Amino acid sequence: MKKKMGIAIVASIITLTSFTGGTYATSKAEVSVTAPYNTKQIAEQIKWFEEHAKPIKTTNSTEASLHDLTPLKNMVGSAAIVGLGEAMHGAHEVFTMKHRIVNYLVTGMGFTAIVLEEGWDRALGLDRYVLTGKGDPSQYLSPVFNTKEIVDLLTWIRQYNADPKHKSKVRVIGMDIQAVNENVYNNILQYVKKHNPKLVPSLEKKMKGLIPVTKDLDTFGGLKKEKKDQYISDAKQISALLEQNKNKLNGKSSEFAWIKQNARIIEQFTTMLASYPDDPKDFYLKHDIAMYENAKWTEEHVGKTIVWGHNGHVSKTNLIPFVYPKVAGQHLVEHYGKRYVSIGTSVFEGRYNVNNTNNEFGPHGTLKSDDPNSYNYTFGQVKYDQFFVDLRKASGVTKTWLNEQHPIFAGVTTVGPDIPTTVDISLGKTFDILVHIQKVKPSQLNK
Repeated sequence: MKKKMGIAIVASIITLTSFTGGTYATSKAEVSVTAPYNTKQIAEQIKWFEEHAKPIKTTNSTEASLHDLTPLKNMVGSAAIVGLGEAMHGAHEVFTMKHRIVNYLVTGMGFTAIVLEEGWDRALGLDRYVLTGKGDPSQYLSPVFNTKEIVDLLTWIRQYNADPKHKSKVRVIGMDIQAVNENVYNNILQYVKKHNPKLVPSLEKKMKGLIPVTKDLDTFGGLKKEKKDQYISDAKQISALLEQNKNKLNGKSSEFAWIKQNARIIEQFTTMLASYPDDPKDFYLKHDIAMYENAKWTEEHVGKTIVWGHNGHVSKTNLIPFVYPKVAGQHLVEHYGKRYVSIGTSVFEGRYNVNNTNNEFGPHGTLKSDDPNSYNYTFGQVKYDQFFVDLRKASGVTKTWLNEQHPIFAGVTTVGPDIPTTVDISLGKTFDILVHIQKVKPSQLNK
């Protein structure tokens, strides 16, 4: 789910207002009808979860033992790509629990790439840090992810990569495209200068106009259609020039694949904004197609991949159809089938960082799941402090319940008096595995 988002209800219509890069856009969807609350069935469901869920010893990311996570091995199986969702972007325990899962997937199952819901351009600096130790990772993180927990994750990856015993190094990739900074262009030019200097003037000619207008969404979105069309064409021509000259650019090398992907980011950004902000549906559709493409590229060129993002982007069904016509997780499951495994998270109660109505990010969010018809409430009655469970193994009334529409905490990143906190979903169709945490506190923001 995008970094800043809000929802407002009018009568029987949900209107979601999504703030992305400073511009608001609204779209609508019918409210679904949830299945009725049944006390006896809820008791049976709680019993099923207590019998089949795997208790998690701790959410503490510094815990050395990962033995409590070993059941994940059979649950994840031979998946090539795993979506690792989060119920909200601003909770300490959600981030640290995900850190533990990343640790297990890397050390226990051979995953070698982490795709963050972070900008491609920002993540270039993060990847450099985890490979070389150079730079300060907090300088490259967007405000929502600029936390002690995320820096601790990146520090752990750096320490893992620095160990000579680990021959396969873990890469950090950004799948989002809310800006294209000058480093992306410079990476392309530096590579071409090394292999085919004669091509540089043609590329520079195309890049000259693009660099200042791709610095953020609003700058490009504010251009007239004719200008947009010109820059979209220029971006496509950069990719075409690289492809046409690949024989002189060591085109079969992994380095060239990375350069082509940098060019693709420019093309994705400009194409995504072709009708922005006038046609938000087109923007959001292309946005998650790009995130899917970038995650897929990572799996194909780096190896087994973890996609770290909001529940709403890694889910197998669309949690947020009132904004996104189709989300990245739906594209991933269509392409990979059972080779894509989606892990969602849920929370029962606590506080978390979120934007208030003045767009100030901080500990403004409070969650207490008191609706007995909601998924969060039922999981809150399970006796474990935190647990994970394979939803695909559910049977009987529990399977029926998971396939019904029930409210779940949405975790949108704006709170306010007119902004509801839940959406109605069929949880069993949405995630393969669920990680539940009973109580959370706000993530620790870096100052």
